[in-house]
Amino acid sequence: MATIKITKGSVDQLPHPPKGQVLYMDGSMKGFGVLVSAKTKTYVAQRDIGGRTVRVTLGRHGDMTTSQAKAEAGDAIALMRKGINPNKQKRAEQGQSITLQEAANLYLGGNKKRADKTLKWFNDSMRLHLKDWLDKPLAEIDRRTVNTRHRRIGKKSGTYAANSTMRAFRAAYNRAMKQHADLPTNPTINVDWFEEKPRKTAIPAEQLADWYKDVTALPNPIRNDYYLFVLFSGLRRQSAAEIRWEHVDLASGTLLIPSPKGGEERAFVLPLSDFMLEILNRRKADNGKLVSKSPWVFPSPKSQAGHIAEPKLKPNQSAVMKVPFSIHGLRHTWMTAANAAGLSPYDIKMLANHG
Repeated sequence: MATIKITKGSVDQLPHPPKGQVLYMDGSMKGFGVLVSAKTKTYVAQRDIGGRTVRVTLGRHGDMTTSQAKAEAGDAIALMRKGINPNKQKRAEQGQSITLQEAANLYLGGNKKRADKTLKWFNDSMRLHLKDWLDKPLAEIDRRTVNTRHRRIGKKSGTYAANSTMRAFRAAYNRAMKQHADLPTNPTINVDWFEEKPRKTAIPAEQLADWYKDVTALPNPIRNDYYLFVLFSGLRRQSAAEIRWEHVDLASGTLLIPSPKGGEERAFVLPLSDFMLEILNRRKADNGKLVSKSPWVFPSPKSQAGHIAEPKLKPNQSAVMKVPFSIHGLRHTWMTAANAAGLSPYDIKMLANHG
């Protein structure tokens, strides 16, 4: 470590080492120096705190003047004399200023590959329910604010939407905390989560005839066939909604599910029963009469995706159904029937793409 009088002229003349770094300290201002590498010259402030050397980067020579560097060095050295590490202080300040949008970007920009469904859930939660928070620093979103917003979403959009939104917020906040450890504790600790009852109720066997009669009488034949196909295939809601004709082989009686829950590596081929083939042949023949040419088996002209996106019944339709049901309940009904028919747990697990 050499000592020089740091001026613009003296720093200009300092040679760049072929490799490594050379530190030059100022002879007139203790703790002020310039670090020279193969390509850059950087002003620094340096002092021991608690027996350990702390070095603060001030800026590059050329981007700031020598007098500016000295002034900033003076501020940094003054803090270090008090035992304050300016580097830690700066990180804390950055943590206090990170916004929800920046935290969301961290969450979405990680190395972990997230399923399209996960991305849609996360983005929809932010856009629909937390849009006014996106530019707010996380440090300003306190526990009471989070609890109040959760209850408000519950009243306006339902308890499942409220819980789901706060899970998205919690995920973004936790990701930000990995980078900014000085952030306050995740405020979702103060959320009074709404009870979520399992939506897996199977339709009792003795009620299936009534359910079938009511479903086939509903006014939308595409939706009717969608419900029947879910019941007879055991597919998840989204997998059934996203069936494309290119994945259907009517001749061999098989259906490819290219990207089920778990990703493309979990792709599988589903054998089709005679009744399922009847549904698909009906849709092949009738879709063109109802919707312009579409690659989807269950198309929807009102959906941005082009296929059935929200398959729940409308309130007036639910009112005329003697047997209440959910889409996931149809899948659960299939698994119950498969078990009663004597299929092994392994076969059911494979056909339902479980686990």
